[in-house]
Amino acid sequence: MGFIFVSIVLATFFGRFYCGFACPINTLMLPVSRVGKKLGTQKKQVPELLKSKKPRWIAFGLFVFGLSYTIYTITQGRKFPLPLIIIPLGLLTTLFINERSWHRYLCPWGVLFSLTSRFSKHSIKSKGCVSCRVCETQCPGDAIIVEKGKAAVVDSTHCLLCFDCQKSCPTDAMFFL
Repeated sequence: MGFIFVSIVLATFFGRFYCGFACPINTLMLPVSRVGKKLGTQKKQVPELLKSKKPRWIAFGLFVFGLSYTIYTITQGRKFPLPLIIIPLGLLTTLFINERSWHRYLCPWGVLFSLTSRFSKHSIKSKGCVSCRVCETQCPGDAIIVEKGKAAVVDSTHCLLCFDCQKSCPTDAMFFL
């Protein structure tokens, strides 16, 4: 858990690199997402209910309670397996809704990372964008918006730095700076 807290602080300088490269939930989501697509259980769009701030803050409040309880149990010489609760929630969300719903709206760690990553000077940028929207559809953090005739705009508070946008861009317009 110490590594996560260090990563939250480092996100102030480098963005949400933990989400894209070290998060065990994100790693497990990839095969679960493929299974969900094959089974037809995933929805293509994030449900409107999740797009409001209320579910995100409720999930975060439950997380803070769980984290507080975890710390309390550690002081009592016991352990409360908070990750063993959070990881299945992320995987079930991916299987039955989609991974964007978890990354952008429900992940409690993501809330903390979004608070610090907004100060980062390093993020994904676009130059020479032709507004094809491929990056927008590939982004698992729902962090890219492409308006008709305009270049892609990446919201660094929600960008997971997974570089899926960069890999999928047909004009190589996405880059990390």
